[in-house]
Amino acid sequence: MDMKTFTRSRISMLYVILIVVLLAFVSVYNYLASRNMEKENNAIVNQAIPILTTANSLLTSLINQETGLRGYQLGGSEQFLEPYTTGRDQVAADLNTLSTYGKKYPTLQIIIDTQAVPAITNLQRYYDTTLELFRAGKIDEAKARVVGGKTLMDRYRVIHTSITNNIEQITSTAYEASQQAGQTSRLITLVGFIIALLAGGMSIIISLRSFQAEKELRKSEETYRYMAESLESQNEEIIAQQEEQQITLAKLSERERDLELISSYQEKLTGYVKLTDFLKHTLPALLNSLAHDAALVVLENRSDDEAVSYEVIHSIGYPKGQIQASRSELFGPSRRVFDEGVAITHTRDVTGNEQGIHSGVLRAIDHYIPLTDDKQEVIGFLLLTSYQCSLYQDDNQRLTKGLVRQFGLAFYAQLVNDQKLQQAESLATLNDQLTTEKLLLEGQHDLIQNILESAHEGMMMCDSQGTILFSNHRMNQYFGLDERVGQNFVDCSFNIGAQNPSFHGVAASIEALIDRSLSHLTQRFSFQSGEQLQHAELYATVVSEGTEQQGYLFVFRDRTEEERVDEMKNEFISIVSHELRTPLASVLGFIEILLHRDLPKEKQKRYMETIYNEAQRLSNLINDFLDLQRMESGRQSYNFAPIHLQSIVSEIAEQWQDKQLHHIVLHQQQEPELWVRADVDRIRQVFDNLISNAIKYSPAADQIDIYLTAHDGKITIAIQDYGLGIPQEANEHMFSKFFRVDNSDRRQIGGTGLGLAIVKEIVEGHNGHISYTSEMGHGTTFRIELDQYEISGLDGKIVIFEDDDNLAKLIQVALHKLNLPSVQLRSAEEGMIALRRCEGEGPILFIVDIHLEGEKTGWDFIADLYKHPLHAQTPVIVSTALDPPHDYHEKEIEKYMKKPFTMERLVQVAKRLLDNKSSLAYVFPFQDKETLTTTLIRNGINVLKMEENQDMIEVDLIRPSDK
Repeated sequence: MDMKTFTRSRISMLYVILIVVLLAFVSVYNYLASRNMEKENNAIVNQAIPILTTANSLLTSLINQETGLRGYQLGGSEQFLEPYTTGRDQVAADLNTLSTYGKKYPTLQIIIDTQAVPAITNLQRYYDTTLELFRAGKIDEAKARVVGGKTLMDRYRVIHTSITNNIEQITSTAYEASQQAGQTSRLITLVGFIIALLAGGMSIIISLRSFQAEKELRKSEETYRYMAESLESQNEEIIAQQEEQQITLAKLSERERDLELISSYQEKLTGYVKLTDFLKHTLPALLNSLAHDAALVVLENRSDDEAVSYEVIHSIGYPKGQIQASRSELFGPSRRVFDEGVAITHTRDVTGNEQGIHSGVLRAIDHYIPLTDDKQEVIGFLLLTSYQCSLYQDDNQRLTKGLVRQFGLAFYAQLVNDQKLQQAESLATLNDQLTTEKLLLEGQHDLIQNILESAHEGMMMCDSQGTILFSNHRMNQYFGLDERVGQNFVDCSFNIGAQNPSFHGVAASIEALIDRSLSHLTQRFSFQSGEQLQHAELYATVVSEGTEQQGYLFVFRDRTEEERVDEMKNEFISIVSHELRTPLASVLGFIEILLHRDLPKEKQKRYMETIYNEAQRLSNLINDFLDLQRMESGRQSYNFAPIHLQSIVSEIAEQWQDKQLHHIVLHQQQEPELWVRADVDRIRQVFDNLISNAIKYSPAADQIDIYLTAHDGKITIAIQDYGLGIPQEANEHMFSKFFRVDNSDRRQIGGTGLGLAIVKEIVEGHNGHISYTSEMGHGTTFRIELDQYEISGLDGKIVIFEDDDNLAKLIQVALHKLNLPSVQLRSAEEGMIALRRCEGEGPILFIVDIHLEGEKTGWDFIADLYKHPLHAQTPVIVSTALDPPHDYHEKEIEKYMKKPFTMERLVQVAKRLLDNKSSLAYVFPFQDKETLTTTLIRNGINVLKMEENQDMIEVDLIRPSDK
């Protein structure tokens, strides 16, 4: 029986092993067939299809290059070249990809190397050459190459078709391989199915034989079951013992964890500088040690007026917004903690946000624990809250009391330390404030000292008894009081009076002031300083009157210059009186003769000429006074405009030739023109004054030389006489008002001393410089230096008439978007001069403000522009803050823009005017056949015949076909 069972078991096992081997064999062959088919399919997807996609992308990139090039040809903007640049980069990438696949497919590689690459290279060269022609402006030559480009593109399309056909052949080959792999897989699957049927039949036979063997095994299983039950009961006893050991181990682990939390908590009770840091670290550790959920600390606060408030200085674990930071009164358990000084436990229902996100917390236990100081007086309390009521145990109260007591002691120590730290910070702040105030006082003292020392007046301070406390350097300079600080000022005053008798009366007044017999002191005196007589004024002011620190501040003021000016004014009054009365006497005298006597006509005419000359002399004198007054008050204004300096100087010199015996000679460089921006009337006044002085102060000479030179952007005008010359001591006063050189040679020469002062003011008002050189007995040369003005070229530019430099700069920046040059002009006169000198295409747009420098306005320029034979049709934008005149109407080429306006709006209007400008439209202000013919020929239009009618000129033009 055993032998048979053993044999059957071995046979069953062999059958099973055989079936497993056969099934594994079928599975392996089925897997290999599927992998072969998958490999062939992947070959189609990963190789053939990407190759076709890359070939199509290559064609698309070449078409994009052609499209970008044509867009640039039509639009002219660099942004249209973006498809061209992108396509060029993509062509290189696609060729590289095709070369990679070509290594696997030799036929494809041959087409790429021998046909595609040369064709693409020719196309790239064609595109690059055409782009260079477009950028060089050779449009016609570039357009002539279009046919060649199309031929190259058609050739490539044929090559592209060859590449596509080759790729389709590669795809077809891969597809046939995939079909073959599929047939192989199906054959292997059929063989595996037949083997599986055979294995199933054999399994049925084996199962029948195994059923017989199973019956015999059941009998033996009953014998072993009893033995297993006995072993199971023993195993349960062992498991129960293991569970008891695990509970004991858990308790020990929990105790170890509690000890670690307590140790960590105790470590965090010390080592903090601020109370906030202490609470921030210790309260979380306390909650972890006691397994509580929230805590807060309340501290009693008493103000200076004994008002009590209760402040929550820190909280953790409570919902935001539930804790009120300050209270003026407490109730319930929190009040009892302060009154009774014992810990209180309170159980309450939970509402609101304390229930948690899941709203599962219903009850809470609050522990109110008093916090005391070193005298065991309650200063606040600690509130601990637990939301896990079922876990709260009474045996944990001992641990809670110990940890909380440690917290209370550490909290009070930290609170005391924090108060000391605040006191130290307050003391440090107070010390900084005192230091700052000390530095401020020292700075104020130094500032006052510097102010007193820098004052032009001498200052001396003494106390109520006259003891000198302070004396600045000015006072020391005159009286040497720095060596007498601490002495009595009255005694020092009489010592000074002994050396300078004029000061004796001042010393007596000082004594009377300090004795309080005088309430104030103001006294003038004179004293000799070296060889010059000095005039001074001394006055005193009572300081801190009515206080213990009462004293006197003495101020010494030098009046020498004032006395000199007064003397000059008196002299000026004398001169003016003489200058006014002399011609006025002549006028009145000759008029009286003319009124009371019958005179011949010749005498009447001579007397009238004399009256006219004397009246002119009076008028010039009065005008000098008025000019000087305007300049001194800052009301002098200048009308700046470009002036031709050579013509102005020549005209003035010619005028003086007829009036005097001196011969005026003008010398100038061989420069084509010299221009300056100036007020023409004021420049004439300067030259008239200087030439007049040169003639007056060279009575023995007969020539005045005027030199005009230009160098490094500066123009120098030199007026040289050969007369008396100027003494060296008069140099520093030559341009002062009312100053005249005092010597016997000049007493016979009239004048008020205002001419050179006026000349200097005018020259400096033009940002110029005036100087002179002189030699006694040989004459004087006055030199004026002005900035040279360059006339701006307007051809092909936008002209901006604006005297506000900032606004002009802003307009130029805005117009930069149009990629057109611009130029700023400050006056209408500049524009008129520059417009007359235009020899080329002229300006393309005018932006004209109405109020400009110079005498003329923007309307004057526009009127002059519309009379111009060549540029009358130039567009104009009127830019002004004024309303348009009542009779004003915009023209097609003229737009009115009222300030303020945006720069975007200005650019839009300018662009529209420039786009609408017709270069073939001309307007002629008058009928002039010669001007019309010359203008048309200059613009490339030849005239065949011209007839002049009453109100128009008919012109027949030579057409190109007629030539």
